[in-house]
Amino acid sequence: MEDILRRHKILSLLTYILFGIIMVMVTRLPAENSPEYNMGSKPIKGFHAPDFTLQSIKGDRLHLNDLRGNVIVLNFWASWCPPCRIEMATFQKLFQQYQSQKVMILTINVTNQDSMNALQTFIDKYNLTLPILLDRDGKVSQIYQIQSLPTTFIINPNGVITDIIYGGPVSETLLKIRIQQALGQ
Repeated sequence: MEDILRRHKILSLLTYILFGIIMVMVTRLPAENSPEYNMGSKPIKGFHAPDFTLQSIKGDRLHLNDLRGNVIVLNFWASWCPPCRIEMATFQKLFQQYQSQKVMILTINVTNQDSMNALQTFIDKYNLTLPILLDRDGKVSQIYQIQSLPTTFIINPNGVITDIIYGGPVSETLLKIRIQQALGQ
C-alpha cells in the first residue's frame, strides 16, 4: 500500500511538472525578432506597434518599421465616417506643421469598407496631401483590432504605442499634447 501511495505521489508530481512546462510554452512571449512578435502582437499601449506594409494612394509602399526614430500618428478612417471627415482637416494641418520634425502623420483608409471613387472625391474636395495608406483587404485593420472609426494610435520613436484614441473627432490640442509626450518633451 505504501508503495502505491509513493508511486501516486511521484506520478502526481510529474503531471504537475509537465503541466507547468506546457503552460510556460503556451503563454510565453515571442522574441522581439521573431515573426510572431511583429505580426502577432496586439495593439496595446506600452507595447510595440504591429508592423505592416501598405501601398499609399500615390502608389508608394510604406513599411511601418522603416519609420522607427519618428513619432508616428496612425489614424484609421473612411470617407463615409462623419467624425473622420471632420478630423481630417486637423491631421492635414498637423502633417504640414510637423513635416520638418521627426513626426509622421499617416492615415490608413479602411478601403475594404470604402470605395476608391468616394476616397478620391474626398481627397480632392479637401486638398489632402498627407500620406493616405490603403488597407484594401482589411488585414491591417484586423491586426490593429479596429472596432470603430476613427481610431488613432500614437507611436513613439522606439515603435511603442504610447496612446490609443478611440472615436472622434480628435482635437488638434489633444494630438499636439500626445505628440509632445511621445517625443519626450
